[in-house]
Amino acid sequence: MLAFVLLTLVGIYYRIDGDKLVVYTFFIPTFYPIDKIKDIKPTKSVLSSPATSLTHRLAITFSDRKILKSSIPLIISPVRQEEFIRQLLSINPEIRH
Repeated sequence: MLAFVLLTLVGIYYRIDGDKLVVYTFFIPTFYPIDKIKDIKPTKSVLSSPATSLTHRLAITFSDRKILKSSIPLIISPVRQEEFIRQLLSINPEIRH
């Protein structure tokens, strides 16, 4: 059981690849267009998401509901949040935060 939990935590990470936000869950990438990000804000939501932290989470809302196929935001927990947000803003300065 401990191995499964550790594999899950190690298998969730994020990176920026050109104009895409790549979210890895169980080492499987999902690509999100950075130019469609509407806003980023801190959240304490406990929604199931690819976020390993319970306290340092970011909610990302997209301008196009078709991206997530719902109105629920994407919740992630990058390690260096401020740096992560700066990188996203350098690609899409229209993001509200």
